[in-house]
Amino acid sequence: MHSIYFDTLDLQFLMEKIDSTYLKAKVRLRWYGDWDFRPDDGPAFLEAKIKEGGLQRKVRIPVPRSGSELALISLSDAELAALPALLHTRGVGFSASPRPVFVVSYRRSRFVDPRTGARIALDQDIHAPRHALSCPGATCSRTLPWAVIETKGSLAVLPPFLAPLVPMGLRPDAFSKYLHCYLSLMQQPL
Repeated sequence: MHSIYFDTLDLQFLMEKIDSTYLKAKVRLRWYGDWDFRPDDGPAFLEAKIKEGGLQRKVRIPVPRSGSELALISLSDAELAALPALLHTRGVGFSASPRPVFVVSYRRSRFVDPRTGARIALDQDIHAPRHALSCPGATCSRTLPWAVIETKGSLAVLPPFLAPLVPMGLRPDAFSKYLHCYLSLMQQPL
C-alpha cells in the first residue's frame, strides 16, 4: 500500500491529530502494490476523512492515474498539488490548500475470521520512502518498529482470536501512520 499524505503549509492536519481536536481532517492519495513495494497498474484514489467529534465522513474519488504512474511523479508536481480541489465536487473544502507532504508505504495482509466475519488488516514495514518537507535530515524514514492490526467494521470488543496477542503487547489504540512517519522523518522519539 502506498499513500501520499497532503497537508497545509503549517501542517494543520497533523496538528489536529496531535492535539486531538474536535474537528480533524486527513487527505491522502492511495494506490496499491505488491509485497515488494512495487506499485501496480490498478486505480488510485483520492481520499478525505473528516472527523467531527464522534462522527466520521469518508470521501473516495478515483483519479485518472495508475499507481505505477503516481509512484514516479515528484511530490512537487503541480498535478499532485491540484488533486485535493477534486474534493470540492463532493462537498469537502479546506481553509488552506493541502499539498503533498510525504509518501507512506507498508505491507498489508488481510484476513477474515470465518466464524464471525470480522475483517482484520495487518500492516507492517511502515515507512516514508520520500517527502517534500522543508527540513534538514533524512530523505526517507526508517521502518517503524511496530506492526498495526486494524479491525474493520463495528467491533465492540477484541475478537477472541486476537486475545493471545495481548500479553505480547497488543493494546487497542489509535495509531497514525502519518504522525509516526512524520516523527521518524523529524528524527523525534517515537
